[in-house]
Amino acid sequence: MIGKRAIAVVAGSLMMLAVTSGRSLAHGVGHGGGDHEMWLLARAAGLSSSQIASAFHDDANLKTDRAQLKSEHDAMMACLVAGNCTNQVSSFASALQTMAHERMTVWQNLFKTAPNLSQAAGVYSQLQQLRSTKKQILQSVFGQGDTSPNG
Repeated sequence: MIGKRAIAVVAGSLMMLAVTSGRSLAHGVGHGGGDHEMWLLARAAGLSSSQIASAFHDDANLKTDRAQLKSEHDAMMACLVAGNCTNQVSSFASALQTMAHERMTVWQNLFKTAPNLSQAAGVYSQLQQLRSTKKQILQSVFGQGDTSPNG
């Protein structure tokens, strides 16, 4: 009974997430490179909010990557508004990639310790179904070739 209730709560939460997150959920990417979806899956897998927060807070590489990303962002913005960028855009893109890689490494390590991966797999399957349904709705509204509300 508790398992069915938990699944119903998760399914309801997923529906609310799908409704409120718009395009980012449709593409599987939220703010921070998909972290909203990963957080949801980690919670479904039995990890606590404090476990997740601690893993990200305690990762020394991530702290370094954040500082580097901010520095590269500032340099890129300065050169963009001055109209004289050389390699700042590619340096920022590289810092973004490094940060994304480290975030996924933290998520990977978290999932290795998760007590209920099968529930996370079920939630992931439900998310995929929601994306498919959303795509069908958008296609019915905007036409077959355009599934973007901004199209």
